[in-house]
Amino acid sequence: MEHILVDPALEAQPNFESAAYVGWLNALVAGGIAREDALEQMAEGWRLERQEHILLWQQQNEEDTCTLQEQLERERAEKEVEEQLERRKAEKKKPKINDFDDGAVVADVIIPRPSQYAIQKIKNMEYVELWYFSPDGCHEASTTSRSTSDSNDAFGFTKVDGIVALKMIVSFKASQKALQDHDLSWQQFNLAKTSFLVHIKKNNWPQKHQQALVLFFMLITNHEHRMRLRGEKALLHYVGFVCCEWHDRLVQDQGFNIGLFNNALYNSISGRPNEMRVSKWCVVHYPPTFDH
Repeated sequence: MEHILVDPALEAQPNFESAAYVGWLNALVAGGIAREDALEQMAEGWRLERQEHILLWQQQNEEDTCTLQEQLERERAEKEVEEQLERRKAEKKKPKINDFDDGAVVADVIIPRPSQYAIQKIKNMEYVELWYFSPDGCHEASTTSRSTSDSNDAFGFTKVDGIVALKMIVSFKASQKALQDHDLSWQQFNLAKTSFLVHIKKNNWPQKHQQALVLFFMLITNHEHRMRLRGEKALLHYVGFVCCEWHDRLVQDQGFNIGLFNNALYNSISGRPNEMRVSKWCVVHYPPTFDH
């Protein structure tokens, strides 16, 4: 059906005596119908046709209204879906904060925070020198953070929890002041390994790995050679070599139990005065003597 553009109810009855209808009128009169009757017949036919058009117009309006409502409902549903997607995207980008225990108080002791470089190494479960967890390393991280907070240092991209973010490049660089494990004092080592164990626990290292490291450091700190001349230095050399080797072997899927003390390796390390031992990670000069 052809779409009706104008409401038929608004149409005025035509003048059937005008020149436009003279042919129709003359045909009816020629057929034996009186002129007045012919005009009335023409008017009645127009009224009937007009009424049909009015009914079609009403039907058309109802159909158009339904179509419009369906379109509006479709658009509303599509808009709602888009808004939900936008809200989800916004929620993903929105910083999240976990709940807390109403009855819990802050710990009696707060472990100093190491540099972002060290934290990232821990998150990636990679080898990092214990110095970064020592008081000196944490103090250096704090000082560097304060000195660069208002500066115009370069920024770089990093991925944090699946989101690419801008971070100061300096915060992800190794410190030039970092010491290798064997160069730490015993006090530095003792404090650093405790902080290190706390941070690997915070970052959810596997329990098996945590327990092995706890045992490893316990055996080192309680080793009988600590009482000997340069015994602590020999033990620190052992720590440096074994930790490097452990991480390297884990990457190669050839991991060993670092919690099992290897006396043969320790004796080999502690019994080589005035020698230089080379590994793929570092070059270490032994002290002049290791007394047994």
